[in-house]
Amino acid sequence: MAEPLRVGFVGAGGIARGAHLPAFQALGDQVQVVAAADISEQALARFAEAARLPKKACFTDYTTMLDKVDLDIVVVCTPNSWHYQPTLDAFAGGCHVLCEKPVAISADQCREMIAAGHKAKKLFMVGQTLRFTKGAAIMKYWVDQGELGKVYWGRAQYLRVRGVPGSRGFVSKKMSQGGPVYDIGVHVLDLTLWLMGFPEPVSAFAGVYREITTKRSPLIPHAPSRYTVPEDAAFSLIRFANGATVCLECSWTLNLPSGGEHNVVVCGDQGGCQLEPPTLLVEKDGKLLKTTAESFPYPEPAGHREEVRQFVEAVRKRKPSPVPGEQALITQRILDAVYKSGKSGQAEAC
Repeated sequence: MAEPLRVGFVGAGGIARGAHLPAFQALGDQVQVVAAADISEQALARFAEAARLPKKACFTDYTTMLDKVDLDIVVVCTPNSWHYQPTLDAFAGGCHVLCEKPVAISADQCREMIAAGHKAKKLFMVGQTLRFTKGAAIMKYWVDQGELGKVYWGRAQYLRVRGVPGSRGFVSKKMSQGGPVYDIGVHVLDLTLWLMGFPEPVSAFAGVYREITTKRSPLIPHAPSRYTVPEDAAFSLIRFANGATVCLECSWTLNLPSGGEHNVVVCGDQGGCQLEPPTLLVEKDGKLLKTTAESFPYPEPAGHREEVRQFVEAVRKRKPSPVPGEQALITQRILDAVYKSGKSGQAEAC
């Protein structure tokens, strides 16, 4: 059996400890988590306990970890503002990189990250876990089988009524740069684009709002002064070179009487499908036929576990990245345009 791939983490907080680490541990002897770095000694101590790392394998400076530890894979789980440099440094150190979403805080940063991966001849994957759920796989099957025909419209929707994250890392502009667009909007947007074949984006016209988190409320964990990201809700119309359009709707807090919404819908000239629940609508013999897929008794793969499994398999077998940087760049170009349009009040080029 091949030697286990040696894994190091940059960023040891909740997403690293609670999602990525168990996903790597589930692979058994294929991988070995051997080091971690975080500026928070408390987060580092919790991660070390979960990963059973000795103190000498824990670092408060990730560059020291890269210098001192022989690694095959680096997992970047820092706040959004600090995805860029650790990724560049990991590639320079000869490592494959799995980076949390969003890939960066600008398309220009993403381009440099992609180039660094190509130069190092190492795999670059962006953590878009929604693709790796059972429902997403069913939708992709329907699309690939041609059930939808020519796909020309999609809706990427992730709306919370009161769901502002408790961690300051999400709501501080210095740390996160963006709010729900970066946190949850990017997930449903990525899945929608993946199902549509990542068409070339042309423009985005967006309303970007911060109306509820400007007021103190016992239902929101942060005082307005600590909530410095640009938005608590955003709504966008995105146009593509092939004539397709996508509606992106996301919020952490919204006075939505029907409750929260989490869904992806794509429609074509022959049929349409949605994520929640996985449902297909097609016209056949003059009738509209609706099918809802039943995943039971098949187990639902945890998004992070399947994501990590496919990443490790791609590294071992020299396969293409399951979520390549080039696809994340298209997503990031759209996100950049959404924020620009929110400021200008006009459609902005992607």
